[in-house]
Amino acid sequence: MTPLTAVIYSFLFGLLHGVLPDEHTWPITFSYAIGGASGKEGMKAGLFFSAAFTVQRLLLSELAYLALAPFLLSPTINGIVYMVVGFAMSAAGSIVLRKNRYPHLHIMGHHHEEAKDMGRSMSVFSRHHHESPSVEAPPPPAQWTIVHGFIAGFGFGGFSLFVNTVAAPAMGSAWLGFLPGLVFGLGTMIMLIVIGYIFGASMRWSHLFSEAEIKQIGAQTGGRTLFFGGILFGVFGIVTLLGWNRGLPIDVGYLLIGLFMLLVAVPALVYTLKEVLAARHHLAENP
Repeated sequence: MTPLTAVIYSFLFGLLHGVLPDEHTWPITFSYAIGGASGKEGMKAGLFFSAAFTVQRLLLSELAYLALAPFLLSPTINGIVYMVVGFAMSAAGSIVLRKNRYPHLHIMGHHHEEAKDMGRSMSVFSRHHHESPSVEAPPPPAQWTIVHGFIAGFGFGGFSLFVNTVAAPAMGSAWLGFLPGLVFGLGTMIMLIVIGYIFGASMRWSHLFSEAEIKQIGAQTGGRTLFFGGILFGVFGIVTLLGWNRGLPIDVGYLLIGLFMLLVAVPALVYTLKEVLAARHHLAENP
């Protein structure tokens, strides 16, 4: 493989890496993009995440050229990455949920408090009281994705295996060893910006909710997917480190992204929608 061919393939694989569901990109991009509740914020989430991801990838590509790929591609490294990414996601989600001042339907029933007590009784799922949905909830800052993107870049899937074991060694010079990782990251960036826009703008396409409700749905869904998705990542990190994923008929990455969407993202969105509708109904009955 010539250096030019290696670079072209790396860029094309980067495009595929961005558009196909991947455990190192979609869960984090979805959480922050949906949390911003707008196409612009979604694009920012995709841009910041993939920019840090690209920097990390070009560094690894250079290291791969210098024959460090066997160490970097070990299952142990991937397991550690899952755990670190999971911790960062859960920490970010916890911060978002704690900052949220919007009142919800409590999971175990109703509990009314004075407005001055708002923000005291807090649970991972929701607060314990109802109030006007005009109170805005802070979304996860898109800039946080820079940290997530750099950490997630240490994880490896099929496309990145090509970049680090085939493309980087084919460059022929240590001065060019970073190029496959760079263009792979840029390809991922292009697609994640587009996907981030779609995720972020999707909340506004239904026209069923007010501006305040859309921001609330986005912030709560983003916080919950980060928090519980981080726990899921941590579990998979432990499973990978212990080698329990060996012999599975499906790649652990695809299994992780599937479980994330089915057990975390969709339930978080549905639960938050029900909360907002319940709060709207409560306000209609108690103006």
